[in-house]
Amino acid sequence: MQAAALFAATSLSAWAAVIARGRRGVPGSVAFGWMMLAVALWSLTSALHTLVNDTAVRIVIAKFQYLGIAPIGVLWLLFTSHYARAAWPADRVLRWVVWIIPVATLILAATNERHHIYWSAITEVPTPHGIRLIYSGGPWYWIHAGYSYLLIAAGTITLARGLRRFPPPYRRQTLLIIIGALVPWAGNLIYLTRLLPTGIDVTPIAFTVSGACFTLGLYRYRLFGLVPVARDMVIDSMDDGVLVLDAQRRIVDLNAAAERYTGCSLGSLGRPVEEVVPWWNDAVAEDRPFGQGHPAIVKTEPGPRYFEVKVTAVRDSQRRFVGWLVMIHDISNRRRNEAERYAFERRVQEQQKSESLMVLAGGVAHDFNNLLTAILGNAELLAMQAPPESGQRRAAEAIVIGSQRAADLVSKMLAYSGGGRVVAERVDLDALVREMVDLLDASVARHCTLIYKSPGALPEVETDPTHIRQVVLNLIINATEAVDEDGVVTVATGEELLDAAMLKQMTYGTDVEPGRYVFIDVVDNGHGITDDTLVRMFDPFFSTKDQGRGLGMAAVRGIVRSHRAALRVTTAVGQGTRFRVWFPLDLSIHSTSAPSDRTRGQSTSS
Repeated sequence: MQAAALFAATSLSAWAAVIARGRRGVPGSVAFGWMMLAVALWSLTSALHTLVNDTAVRIVIAKFQYLGIAPIGVLWLLFTSHYARAAWPADRVLRWVVWIIPVATLILAATNERHHIYWSAITEVPTPHGIRLIYSGGPWYWIHAGYSYLLIAAGTITLARGLRRFPPPYRRQTLLIIIGALVPWAGNLIYLTRLLPTGIDVTPIAFTVSGACFTLGLYRYRLFGLVPVARDMVIDSMDDGVLVLDAQRRIVDLNAAAERYTGCSLGSLGRPVEEVVPWWNDAVAEDRPFGQGHPAIVKTEPGPRYFEVKVTAVRDSQRRFVGWLVMIHDISNRRRNEAERYAFERRVQEQQKSESLMVLAGGVAHDFNNLLTAILGNAELLAMQAPPESGQRRAAEAIVIGSQRAADLVSKMLAYSGGGRVVAERVDLDALVREMVDLLDASVARHCTLIYKSPGALPEVETDPTHIRQVVLNLIINATEAVDEDGVVTVATGEELLDAAMLKQMTYGTDVEPGRYVFIDVVDNGHGITDDTLVRMFDPFFSTKDQGRGLGMAAVRGIVRSHRAALRVTTAVGQGTRFRVWFPLDLSIHSTSAPSDRTRGQSTSS
């Protein structure tokens, strides 16, 4: 009777191993197949052990039995770990370490006659059904038994922890797995405690019951078809984070993406979401209806990173509320792309606006300059012909002074348009800037301190000194007007190597060539420039002053453009402002004129 049951167990276990082999792509199926094959070998050798009467042959069969007994604990642990998606099987060293005791058990059982470490004695006991062999365990026997129990317990715990993550529709699979785990454990415990007649080991049959449970799961509940494979492939492989909360907003499940986005882990299960997710309060602020499906945009640091968080209510089949489903979508790349596209469009718009204004300013300035030439010439002739103390002479001189001021305004408009005449010569930038600082020091000393920091000798730069003086004048005047009483304006010059990365950070001049440049640096400790002002400060006729014409910074921009130079503004409200202008050492421009001249073919005078 016992032999028939063991042969049946062998067939069922072997069949379960064949089924599992056909599903080798499913996590845990390979280890499960080898485990059921080991159970089949254990059952087969147990059946042969009961049929053979020769003691020596039965001892040999018992030794072969350990080819099935020794690896079962490790295979069970591997199966449950793979099935529950535990992390440790990925460690190559651990995978080898767990096999040390099973391999040692096989060797010690095969050579037991030499040392009796595994079986201390083998006793023949007469029974009504024949002679039974009682194997008295030696030291290693109990080591292997304890180790096997430890592995079975570890595998069962791993499986139980993993099963908490499985969805409710597959609880019958869970029940089959638990039964399959506990039955062989209980059967082996019965054998070790000698609760059955002496020498009867029901552990192989218990493992057969386990195999039957898994076989039923394979056919009836698709054990290796849905859980945890579907969850791992559909949920854990998602780029979007998924959080499942119960009605009290405690975390009951999360996928790998949610762990990355929230900083949570499996240890966070059961804890309130607001305690473990740092940005949760931002996602469910009062102005965002909780659980109504309205996505919230959350910004996190460092990065920054942006998440679109959508919270929806979860209801069971009876439409009863059971919890919340939180979907977390990383939109950082989309935000960066939108910001880059907006910046690009803004640059294009600014360039188009600037080009239109430059054409307009250049055309108006040149035409107006031609008119001023006639006015100024006639006014000077009139002043020369009028008596020295006459009213006619004073009127003519007033016309001359007004025309000269108008010519200065035209010069700034031409500088903005980049159409003014650039007469390049070798210039000592340090000496030129020092001269301008000394000239302006007396006029600005009433309310601020003007400091010049000389770097020493600098390479001569090929540029237009008149335009350089205009840049220095405008920058220093703007800086002194931006500081309070006792403010400080620091002017410096120097030499610097600009690479492509640095040029990309420029306010103007991102398209100039990398190389060596000399620079003018003007720094103030004033109130700083707001974002709105910073956007418009280089536009012509824009000014924050009551009496300003708004052409000073526009002229600076035009000079930077005509000299193939670069400019960067660094500012923060309440922390002052820094203007730095870089001029190339070699300016291969000797004379340029506005496009309107070339188009119209007119001659102009400055």
